[in-house]
Amino acid sequence: MFRIILIFAAMLLSSNSFAASTAQELFSTINLRLSYMEDVALYKSNNNQAIEDKERELIVINNASLSAEKQGLNKESVIAFFRAQISAAKAIQYRYRADLLSKPTDKEPRNLDTVIRPALIKLGKDINIELTQYLRNGGVFSQQEFNVFERTLNSRYLTRADKEMLFNALIEIRLQ
Repeated sequence: MFRIILIFAAMLLSSNSFAASTAQELFSTINLRLSYMEDVALYKSNNNQAIEDKERELIVINNASLSAEKQGLNKESVIAFFRAQISAAKAIQYRYRADLLSKPTDKEPRNLDTVIRPALIKLGKDINIELTQYLRNGGVFSQQEFNVFERTLNSRYLTRADKEMLFNALIEIRLQ
């Protein structure tokens, strides 16, 4: 009986360590969230909408910080990170939209309300979950992780400065 309990405990411990997020997984989720921004820009361009929407930004930040708090993250530190993500997202949109002036496209963007926003909301929650797992398992961000972060974020419209801004906000996130 003791042996069965010991085996069961070992299985639980090993499955928990496999479920823990790595920095690479977190960076990939951040990259995936930002990968939607060209579609956002194209949708807004096609529908004569401004890139900047302060009301929507407040909703995103509020929802993201509440989700983070539920996961056990410090709300204020996550607010700064999501503001940085919004800044990077707007940078991608502005730069892509500028390119559309000289290189128009016939591409149809995914629908902002029915496809993009639900995906962004899910990815925002996934980022909070992965951040929490990473930090709870002793994860620490360092220069080595920045190098991986920089390579993982692959939008052609993100500059090194954009990536540094995001990473600097990321390293400030704390658990409650």
